[in-house]
Amino acid sequence: MKLEIRNLTKRYGNHLALNGFSVTFEPGIYGILGANGAGKSTLMSLLSDNLLRDEGEILWDGQDIVRLGKAFRKQLGFMPQQQGFYEYMTAQTFLFYIAGLKGIPKKQAAQEIETLLEVTSLSSVRHKRMGGFSGGMKQRVLLAQALLGQPGLLLLDEPTAGLDPKERIRIRNFISSVSRDRITLLATHIVSDIESISDQILLMKKGKLLGMGTPEQLLESVADKVKEMPCPVEKLEAVQKQYLVGNVFQRQGETWVRIIGDDLPDEGSFVQDRVSLEDVYLYYLGE
Repeated sequence: MKLEIRNLTKRYGNHLALNGFSVTFEPGIYGILGANGAGKSTLMSLLSDNLLRDEGEILWDGQDIVRLGKAFRKQLGFMPQQQGFYEYMTAQTFLFYIAGLKGIPKKQAAQEIETLLEVTSLSSVRHKRMGGFSGGMKQRVLLAQALLGQPGLLLLDEPTAGLDPKERIRIRNFISSVSRDRITLLATHIVSDIESISDQILLMKKGKLLGMGTPEQLLESVADKVKEMPCPVEKLEAVQKQYLVGNVFQRQGETWVRIIGDDLPDEGSFVQDRVSLEDVYLYYLGE
């Protein structure tokens, strides 16, 4: 099972949303990290064949996904960023509807839906209309429909957007539990969503792939790029203009700053043992 992306390019008028994007995926969880506008949703739309590419190739086990057509879509589970529902439908009716669109036999669909309603904690509301669901419940329905048909490729576009911390953790843990035997791509700008579950993390900026590595490799790459130092309040504005400040915090009654970059002040101390993926994000993707 392999997904290869070669020189993938997409333009919207004069805007280059994806610029020569190339990467190869094998089974595992891949976090795609980038700010809004980095090209994450465009990439997801291209991979799900909902958008025409301008240049490049998308290959599933060596064959172009456009030529594979229906055979590729049977391998695909897509959770879009937007919650588009027939809100008069119940959760169970909606899942049977999606299963029908995917061509899943009724008996198999019934078994899968029963399992998915259970593992997403939606069994008790299966007969309620989705128009009355909370944001977290709707996200769980979207995730359940993406998993119908046991897809080999799972595309998750901002799966925890707009959720409270408890729901985000719940969705994140569920994604981790169902993703190990398939290729799972999780696109987000929320660092904590991918820090604990991703095997590899891709860094995207302005349509380009800046880098890729395990969380440990990325943390190591910025180990000497982060310092903390005390900063009097009256000097804070000047420091923020000169350096990339990741955090301003209080320590023993003093104001401190966390600075990320190649050009660091002489004062302060490195925090190699406390570098976070947020520091990675700011170093590579911050302005």
